Amino acid sequence: MDQHILHVKNLSVSFNKNKNKMTAVSDVSLQIDKGQTVALIGESGSGKSITSLSVLQLLPPNGQLEKGSITFKGKDLLKQSEKEMRRIRGNEISMIFQDAIASLNPGMKVGVQITEGLKYHKLVPKSDLKAEALQLLEQVGFKNPAHIYEQYPVQLSGGMKQRILIAMAISCKPQLIIADEPTTSLDVTIQRQVLDLIDNYKSDLDASVLLITHDFGVVAEYADWVYVMLGGHIVESADVYTIFKNPVHPYTKALIESIPNPEKSQERLKSIQDFTFEKVGYKGRTFAPETYTLESKSFNAPSSLVEVEPLHYVRFYDDERKVVSIG
Repeated sequence: MDQHILHVKNLSVSFNKNKNKMTAVSDVSLQIDKGQTVALIGESGSGKSITSLSVLQLLPPNGQLEKGSITFKGKDLLKQSEKEMRRIRGNEISMIFQDAIASLNPGMKVGVQITEGLKYHKLVPKSDLKAEALQLLEQVGFKNPAHIYEQYPVQLSGGMKQRILIAMAISCKPQLIIADEPTTSLDVTIQRQVLDLIDNYKSDLDASVLLITHDFGVVAEYADWVYVMLGGHIVESADVYTIFKNPVHPYTKALIESIPNPEKSQERLKSIQDFTFEKVGYKGRTFAPETYTLESKSFNAPSSLVEVEPLHYVRFYDDERKVVSIG
């Protein structure tokens, strides 16, 4: 029996475009324990959202799972029928999407939208749906839930819409929440409020969270474990303290150094391209990938995660190359 609430193993996902196949996720493995917040971090286009959509089998029509398994509470989700997946979605695993405007129905009052999951999964009698929705609105911080219940999405601010999505996500008390860039386009104050709501829910119900982000500042505040993703690959993983204390992969270092630091005087913020790892290795191994250019022939060369210290994994190429050691 798998002890993890979610275990993604050797997942590969590709897309067909103009008769060409493009690999978006390559041999990705990750796991989440009960009560844990796991961060999946990387740039836009690194494969984070595709990984999360694979969990719920919500890939676009031209997307296909090449290989791997996704186990939730010991059950392989990839082997479940669509009927069973509909039972799981929203009920046991919920997702908070990054685009609140696209996620909400503009022609339906938000109160009714909050009750959709409860109604579908028949968790609350019809007569109690409104009362449950009002309680959820209050739970996510609205002072006047009865007023908000009657509003349409266009009448709400971005932060308020995001709270509605959280209310919808937690309505059925799922054991796992997938939060895909939940603070996109929100100001700093509202970002913290939104993330605190998710974190409080996790603590109160001993639930788990897969937090998808590109912001290492958010990771430092809320995550227990971190997976760093680049070009469809996991390039480094460790607990959050180890990642910040001893980042090894140059891409991880680049993401961390991109965080603004008011205590450092600098003419400009460092970008990821300021960090290079061509011809630079670690204890005789070559980092994989060794370039930021996906078109490079070596980008998808055989590689694997290596344990560089207890429970700290970094991706290196499988073949031996002459490198300048920095370890």
